Amino acid sequence: MRRMTFQRMSNERGGVSVIVAVALVALLGFAAIVIDVGALYAERAELQSGSDAAALAIAQDCAVGACGVPSATAQTFANSNAKDNAANVDMPTFPTPTSVRVRATTRDSGGAGSLALMFAPVLGINEETVSATSTATWGSPAGGPAVLPLAFAPCVFDLDGGIQVIETHGSGASPCTSTSPSGATLPGGFSWLGGSTGSCEVQVDINTTVPSSTGASMPSGCSSVLVPSLVGETILLPLYDDKSGTGAGASYHIYGWAAFTIHGWRFPSNAVNNTTIAGATCTGSCNGIIGEFITFSALDEGFTTGGPDLGATVVSLTE
Repeated sequence: MRRMTFQRMSNERGGVSVIVAVALVALLGFAAIVIDVGALYAERAELQSGSDAAALAIAQDCAVGACGVPSATAQTFANSNAKDNAANVDMPTFPTPTSVRVRATTRDSGGAGSLALMFAPVLGINEETVSATSTATWGSPAGGPAVLPLAFAPCVFDLDGGIQVIETHGSGASPCTSTSPSGATLPGGFSWLGGSTGSCEVQVDINTTVPSSTGASMPSGCSSVLVPSLVGETILLPLYDDKSGTGAGASYHIYGWAAFTIHGWRFPSNAVNNTTIAGATCTGSCNGIIGEFITFSALDEGFTTGGPDLGATVVSLTE
């Protein structure tokens, strides 16, 4: 009787061993899913950050007319975004004259082009290669958000003009004039634009007409934008090439966008750095903005491209 009991227990122990072995394989399989797949996602996130940064950097170089050495730029930015400072990068390609594509793939610190897995080998998978691709484009802005809702007259736009005071439209302080396509005379300066919905920002597109906001005072909502920290910042602002109507019924036809570095301003109840710049002060009855037009490349996905070249370009990711 004891022998039969011992025999049965031995058989049961063997059965338990098989169950434990099967369960262990299953547990390792789950570990492979949780740990190894997590590692792959983390690796891809690093590669995506690297390829995004590389594509944007190359696009910014190309936007100012000097693409440099795209392969070196791509490798530098891909490496700097990897925790182990290592990534493989294919030779960047240019699908169009104004776009660049970068593909980054796995490379460990030992130079291997794949990521070694910890638990997946129990399932017959020893390593995996991860990749990420990014495409960036550049071009002259066509439409987007005007941080300040104003549009410049064409005659005040001058990339070589240095720092100047540009007063509100029709103030008489900007003596230049220009002729619109319709033959109307456009006095220099700028006009506040209407169309904002409580905020300072207004959406503006080229080849469209935007209503004006009358008066020298800032539109509501702009007091939180025109603050001292804005001095020295470069923003994109629209230029108009035609005007119709008068007073509250006036509107402006938007021609393009320019980059403008702000050095100061003076408006009713809001004046910053308006008396300190030699040759560009705004005092007394002056209501205007102080700054200069420059050549500039901006990272801004809120803009579309396709406008005229006025020295400003926008760079954004499309993939």
